[in-house]
Amino acid sequence: MPNRDNEPADHKQQLGAIRGLMRIPLSDLRDQSPPDFDALYAELQDGQALIPALKMGLGALTVQRWHPAYAADGWTLYGADLTLDMGHPFGSMFYRNDADGRVLRVGVKWHPPVQQLEFPALHPSKPELTSDCTAEEVAAVVLDARSRIGTLVAVNAQIGSFVATEESENAILDASGLGLERLSEDDPRLAGRDAPRPSRPDGSGADG
Repeated sequence: MPNRDNEPADHKQQLGAIRGLMRIPLSDLRDQSPPDFDALYAELQDGQALIPALKMGLGALTVQRWHPAYAADGWTLYGADLTLDMGHPFGSMFYRNDADGRVLRVGVKWHPPVQQLEFPALHPSKPELTSDCTAEEVAAVVLDARSRIGTLVAVNAQIGSFVATEESENAILDASGLGLERLSEDDPRLAGRDAPRPSRPDGSGADG
């Protein structure tokens, strides 16, 4: 049996440190002190947003925000009904013309044959293409929608295995340019299901 009294001092220190780690309960590791959010916010650069309240890792993540330079001039996003279907955004985004109140619904769907997202410009309440918008207006609004959804997809991909809470989901939507009012399932404003409606984010990821 080796004589531990003859062991080098640095080896004894290493053994002592290992024994100390072995005595740390796993619960202590799970309940670590939260990160210094003030310091995290201080390190944010222009165009970045902090996603707080994540349940794994540091508990927060810095992501790239949606850039308003892509917003369609003269149109306002006023509602969205979106979800993630197998990781792909699906649903509709509703835009209103600031001058005359026209409504344009932009569909969001994954097209498997070509493996890409599509954004058809649709009638506000019918399953058909819009007929009261110019090609230039459609192009501007679709770019707006693409930029917000692209940001949303990128943020979700960056988070990866991190677990989002309601607080972090709201921050993700806000960072993606989809920070609209969250409505409950029984909200009376959702009664007219055939009419364009404000946003109703759900836990699956992306109603904004």
